Amino acid sequence: MLKIEDIHPCADPAGEYVVLQNHGLNTISLRGWVICDDSYMAADAELGQHAMYVFTEDIAVKPYVRIVLFTGQGANEWRPTTDGKFAYLVFWGKERTAWKDADRVYLLQPVSMRRAQPAALEPSVAARM
Repeated sequence: MLKIEDIHPCADPAGEYVVLQNHGLNTISLRGWVICDDSYMAADAELGQHAMYVFTEDIAVKPYVRIVLFTGQGANEWRPTTDGKFAYLVFWGKERTAWKDADRVYLLQPVSMRRAQPAALEPSVAARM
């Protein structure tokens, strides 16, 4: 299960990022996961379109591997981390920040990955500290 690990809001889009990590025991695809803020969840289409990112790449995310979504510009790639592991860096390419004014950030799971359950699944939510 992919979860939000950390949110790093910043006044500069190049320094703003969200860290995700696969906490499950299986490799999952990144394709179809969505990260958004409370404006999108409140169905405010005008504001929500600026704070919603859909992962379109079919990247295999092994257990305990991290994904870092940067708001600014860059090239998507695997990079070594300070703990000797690898993280996949994704760049949104926005020219303005997305998370610095958000009260909450949500990670939404693709419908195709959900198992049939009697109750609806809740999104992973991280409140900004």
